[in-house]
Amino acid sequence: MIILNKWLLALSLILSCVTVKATEKTQLYGSWKGVSGHSINIHFTKNMRYVYQYKMLTFSGKWSVSGNDLTLNYSVLGSQKKKRATYSLRNGFLTLRAHEHATVVLKKH
Repeated sequence: MIILNKWLLALSLILSCVTVKATEKTQLYGSWKGVSGHSINIHFTKNMRYVYQYKMLTFSGKWSVSGNDLTLNYSVLGSQKKKRATYSLRNGFLTLRAHEHATVVLKKH
């Protein structure tokens, strides 16, 4: 009986972690505007599409999350590209960190 209780507790903890990740993914839906430095706007849709605007450039494509990693897939002149960043959500702000770019902070609007 004690072993069964330990397994149920472990399963509950695992399921709660999965639920948190799914909730964070849904919290990404909507429009975000950069509040640090550059004029960046990103709109994430429920069907896993996005539109990314930076100054005069606009990119669009599909997005996905895995753990705390956000991947933006897009095409440039017929060539498929990916941008990856680690993301975090805190107090209504989305922070994106990537090795090749400066950290960006966005607020939902």
